[in-house]
Order: sequence, then C-alpha cells, then structure tokens
Amino acid sequence: MRLRHRSIGIVQHESHTPASDLALVRRAARFMAIRASLALALVLFVVGIVVYIVDARAQNRQMTAELQRVASIADDADDAPPDMELAIRTRSGKVSHSDGGLPGVALLSGPTGFSNLDTEGRRYRTLVVDRPSARIVAMMDLAPYHAARDRLLLSLAVAELAGIAASGAAVVLFTRRSVQPLVQALALQRRFVADASHELRAPLTVLFTRVQLLAHRVDPALRGEVDAVVADTRALGEIVGDLLASATMTARRPASERVDMSAIAESVCASMAPFAESQGVTLRNQLENGDTAAEFEVTGSETALRRALTSLIDNALGHEHPGGTVDVTTSRNDSAVSFVVKDNGVGIDPETMSTLFTRFSPGTKHTANGRESHGIGLALVREIAQAHGGDVTVASEPGDGAVFTFAVPRSA
Repeated sequence: MRLRHRSIGIVQHESHTPASDLALVRRAARFMAIRASLALALVLFVVGIVVYIVDARAQNRQMTAELQRVASIADDADDAPPDMELAIRTRSGKVSHSDGGLPGVALLSGPTGFSNLDTEGRRYRTLVVDRPSARIVAMMDLAPYHAARDRLLLSLAVAELAGIAASGAAVVLFTRRSVQPLVQALALQRRFVADASHELRAPLTVLFTRVQLLAHRVDPALRGEVDAVVADTRALGEIVGDLLASATMTARRPASERVDMSAIAESVCASMAPFAESQGVTLRNQLENGDTAAEFEVTGSETALRRALTSLIDNALGHEHPGGTVDVTTSRNDSAVSFVVKDNGVGIDPETMSTLFTRFSPGTKHTANGRESHGIGLALVREIAQAHGGDVTVASEPGDGAVFTFAVPRSA
C-alpha cells in the first residue's frame, strides 16, 4: 500500500450570520402572511355577498309589504306617503293621481300585480290592485333603496380592505415573532456544526499525519490494522470536512474570484491519485474543447469547487472495482465549464437515483468496496453547484458505471 502525507482538506471557517436561513424563514413568513390575508379576503368577500343578498331580500320584502299596505288603505291620491306616488280610478271612471303619479295612470288599464316602471330617469316598483270602490296603482321610488344599497356596498368594501390590512399586519407581526425562535435555532445549529467541524480539523490532521508516519515503521504483521486506522481517520476527516463545507455553503454565497477549473482538476487528481492507486484504481485527468486556462475560468470559490470535485472523485472511487479506471474530464462550451467524472463500477439503480442528492440518504449497498456512505458528499456537491449558478447531473445504469457532470457558468 502506497501512503502519502496529505492533510485533511476542510474549507476555511469564518464567523458569519446565517443570512440565507434568515431570508428563507422571512420569505416563508411573508408567504404565510399573504396566504392568510388572501384567505381572510375571500372570507370577507363571501360574507359581504351574503350580507348584500340578505339586505336586498329584506328590502324587497319591505317594499312589497309597504306597497300592499298603501294599496289596501289608499282612498285619495293626494294622501301618498313619502317616496310613493298614487293613481286611482274609481268605478265611475274618474282618474286622479298624486303630484308625481302621472306615469302610473297608464297602468290603470293594465293587469294587476307587481311590476317595475322606468320613466323620466326614475325607477319605480309598482303594484296594481282592484278594490270594490276603485283600481289603485301604488308606485314606490327605488332611488332611496338603491342609495342605501350603494352605501352598504361601500361600507362592505371599506370594511373588507380594513380587515385585510389589519389581518395582514397582525399575521406578519405574529409570524415574525413566532419564527424568530426558529431563526435563532437554525443559527445556533449551523454555528455549532461549523465551529465543531472547524475545531476538529487540527487534531484530525495531526492524527492522520501521525498514523501515516506510524504505518511506515510498524511491524508488517500489524500493517493491515494500521492501514485500516489510516482509512478510518481519512473517512472521519472527510465527514468533518463535508459538515463544515455544508454549513458554510448554505449560509453564504461563494467567494467571487476568477478560478481556473482545469487547474483545480489537475491539482485534485494529482492529490487523489495515490489514494486511487491504493484502491487498485487508475485515475486519469484530461481536458476537452480548450487549450488555454482562460477558456476554463469561472467566477466563484476555488475552495468550494475543489471540494465538489474531490467529493465526485471520491464517490467514483467508492463505486469502482479494483483494476478499473476513473476518468475526470474538464470541458467547456460557450456558456459553461464542466467537470465530468466517469467510472465503470457498480452503477446506480433507479431507486437510488431519486434520492442520490438528498442529504443523509446513504447508499452503502451500492459501493464496490462496502465503504459506508453518510449521504453528505453528493448533497454538498449539488449545493456548491447551485450556489455558483450551475447544477450537477448524473447518468447511470446498474452494473455499467456512472457519469456525473458538474457544470457552472463561464466567466464573462
């Protein structure tokens, strides 16, 4: 087994406020407030319609009752109540009407019952009845009722708007107060993960170095046990690195620096080649569709991009059989630069594909060497890609290897 001195790479920790968590929670709070306000607006709208319908029916009943009452007792057209007009024709044929009752004279020759009359810009509800002594036409001016309905509609609209505004403010205030403990809990959780991972970095690096040095001096009979300790220490360092990288990547945007992805690929492949060799796997690196470093430049964080490629290669090595090959190709087109990591290992079954990039979704049974997976590395790779405005995709068939494509936009 060929060992090399390699520090456990972990992204640099910085004290920071988890602004993305706060923004996410506040966005959710605003969304909840908007939904609550819309729901209340719908309720108030329905209530307003019901109130309007009930009021309209009550007015109709009131008008009907009033017209029937007046028509049953009227004996003189000059005695018309306020907002009403009368027209009367006696049995002898004499016709009389109130001051505004002239339009009702024509109804004296028509059928009995209720009707509506529009004349001279006014609208009346009318009732024609026959009494033993005369035919009566009672006319009720609808203008006061329409004015009352308009006032009711205006009042309902004002009440609805005021209710929506008040409820929206109350919901926003309540939501902010209720989610504040959640924001604080997320901040404390992320800070704990970042701080703990950062503090573990130094002792793990020292431990890994000492174990590597010990492997050169140990009795050959114990070499297998020491090699296992080296592998376990390396795995522990990678878990800590993933935790810290995940905490920092999801809490802030990546650094905006021009990065040569071809140089990253060359450096990472050179660093991981001895480990690949210890697994019996050949690690190959190549460029495609470009000759100069400028053609492979992107804007982002070199540390994060290096971490993403390291995770992809480590994942490929975990799935490749001894004697196999892992190919890393850095390619570019007019809009993006990509890391393409291809292995010919055990592949990925369709059930695992759906949760491949889900955090804490391990896939131990799909590795070639039985190495335990913690479900962090690939989730972190996607977070890094999306933080850089790109994405990561995978194509695989069970037993036929996998191809991961990590693409981010090229620098302008």
